[in-house]
Amino acid sequence: MVSRDAIRRRIEELAPWYQNIELAPDLWTKDLDGERDIFSSRDIPGPLWRVIAQDLPDIRGRRVLDIGCNAGYMSFEAKRLGAASVLGVDNDLGATTSFVEQANFCRDVLGLDVELRNQSFFELEPEQPFDLVLFCGVLYHLEDYATALDKVAALAVPGAGLIVLETAIEPVTRTLPAMMAYHGDTSTFFVPSVGVLLELVRERGFGVEIVRKLGARAVLFMRAPPRPAPVTAAAAAAKRVRRVWRVRR
Repeated sequence: MVSRDAIRRRIEELAPWYQNIELAPDLWTKDLDGERDIFSSRDIPGPLWRVIAQDLPDIRGRRVLDIGCNAGYMSFEAKRLGAASVLGVDNDLGATTSFVEQANFCRDVLGLDVELRNQSFFELEPEQPFDLVLFCGVLYHLEDYATALDKVAALAVPGAGLIVLETAIEPVTRTLPAMMAYHGDTSTFFVPSVGVLLELVRERGFGVEIVRKLGARAVLFMRAPPRPAPVTAAAAAAKRVRRVWRVRR
């Protein structure tokens, strides 16, 4: 057992916090009344998770990936919902604190069986694809957002894996060059309109099932693209013949 005082001291040592996680009754990681933390007065991401959770299917026994897990809030909630395995990944990207160190601390206090890695999701090569991929608060931080979506698709079960994408949105799509601040954040590169976001994911083969607009944010529930049909030798030969025929024509 870890005492409340010890938990409180470690919370202070690991500050500032972005996510607000209850580690003991009425003992939270963020000081919502102070100025110590990131967006200190905002209870992140509890309200967002409650919106997501109302549309989640039964994930008991499923494999879950939480991309951009931060201090692990959504990873822990997925495990509490009965997921067989949960992997949370994040990297610090110059932050003043280690998100994964925070997540490891929270996991140990809560006693939840969740794997956490300080790693880019681009580097993931899992032995099995995931049934549920949480991709929240990440897309707008990526310059190569199209390749990121392709990678997310590759990490989910083809044709069946559920992807929950949450991102900042604008009425008109904005792209921001390096070091241009977006609401004070210089790590934002791409803030799409809902229309552009939907076009982008549909172009990449995702099947969009639910779209929720939450003010300046949007949540999409999508199915991963089906696995491409294998190309047989006969089909490949026919394709070559068609190509030659078009050239000669």
